[in-house]
Amino acid sequence: MILYLDTSAIVKLYAAETGRAQTKRLVAAAKQVASAVVAYAETRAALARKYRMRQISEEEFSRYKNEFEADWTGFLRLAVDAQLARAAGEFAERFGLRAYDSLHLASAAHLLSETRSPISFASFDSSLNTAASGIGLTVPTG
Repeated sequence: MILYLDTSAIVKLYAAETGRAQTKRLVAAAKQVASAVVAYAETRAALARKYRMRQISEEEFSRYKNEFEADWTGFLRLAVDAQLARAAGEFAERFGLRAYDSLHLASAAHLLSETRSPISFASFDSSLNTAASGIGLTVPTG
């Protein structure tokens, strides 16, 4: 199974948040983990924000960054091009999504059409999960 992670799910691989155990189980069971390249900047920004807000220590911040960097090399990283940006714009309008959420949805939709394999879509945003289900992606529960 190919597992697509949006940034909310990626961050849970490192920071102690609700959903961490579920996300780790999904990753462990996946044949391949994928995400859009924008998730790199989003994840680094999210980890830095946690550090600035004193939600994680400097040591944790450094460790999480290093773990993320190591894991990122194994991700299937999906590029964002003009065609994908247009699809994201359509999804943003259709489902009322924010820009980066619509880019994640368009990336996963593109992966689904290219591979013709089931894609499991992991996110902790209910609107994004509803949209993902609506276009034929599998959204894990529990």
